[in-house]
Amino acid sequence: MKRPLAISTCWNSSRHNDGLEMVEELAQLGFEYVELGHGIRFSLWPGILKAHEKGVVRFCSLHNFCPLPMGFTRPNPNCYEFSDYRSNVRKRAVRCTKETIQHAAELGADRIVLHLGSTGQPPRSEQLETDLAHGRFGSRSFVQTKLRAIQEHEARYERTWNRVKACLDEFIPLARKHKIRLGCECREEIEEFPIEGAFPKILDQFPSDVVGYWHDFGHAARKAALGFVNHEQHFQKLANRLIGCHVHDFKYPNRDHRALGRGIINFENFWPYLPKDLIP
Repeated sequence: MKRPLAISTCWNSSRHNDGLEMVEELAQLGFEYVELGHGIRFSLWPGILKAHEKGVVRFCSLHNFCPLPMGFTRPNPNCYEFSDYRSNVRKRAVRCTKETIQHAAELGADRIVLHLGSTGQPPRSEQLETDLAHGRFGSRSFVQTKLRAIQEHEARYERTWNRVKACLDEFIPLARKHKIRLGCECREEIEEFPIEGAFPKILDQFPSDVVGYWHDFGHAARKAALGFVNHEQHFQKLANRLIGCHVHDFKYPNRDHRALGRGIINFENFWPYLPKDLIP
């Protein structure tokens, strides 16, 4: 399937102090479309605006939060979470997301990638991946840890979802005003929200013209390696709400963000389900 591809500034933003030079480097590689990643510092923004004015590339998406909130100089998309138990932190998350929406509109981008948060449950993903790496997949300890993680997630689901939904409800009108779609991204750890099986129920709460699903191939593959999800079936099930993808490969036991062909994902099985207007 031939379609234009976008490249994320995650690849080069840390190496640049000038946003124009950063974007020009991507254009010189032959990319017409660019996603501004979650590592964009405020110092890069003036140059990014110049690149937009000059038409160096077309900005297709921004990854929340973009630019980074004041006080942060390194990629940190979870610095403020919609799921946080502290109301002041949730308010910051909403405010910074509204700013990202405004910036996207300024650049002509029509999609934003969102992390929805985490449940606050005890971390168990690292232990599960350690077991996987040492050949203990399916062992009694592995199964017990996995079940405990799922139960803890489910026990916190309703409380977490109520916080997340209240935040989304605050900035969805602004996104609709600017004709920007919000992509809820799948995550790589069971402690993060939501678990894959909950996506259909969550997405059904919102209008499809504003809120959709953002598939991260490497993250989903990490969950699949632990037996939390069937990667291909999950993708097919949500294809009708898909508005974007992060395309990178995965290598056992937990190494995502691999170059294409350096891992185990058979991308050919996924391409037929991509919407025609999607730029991976």
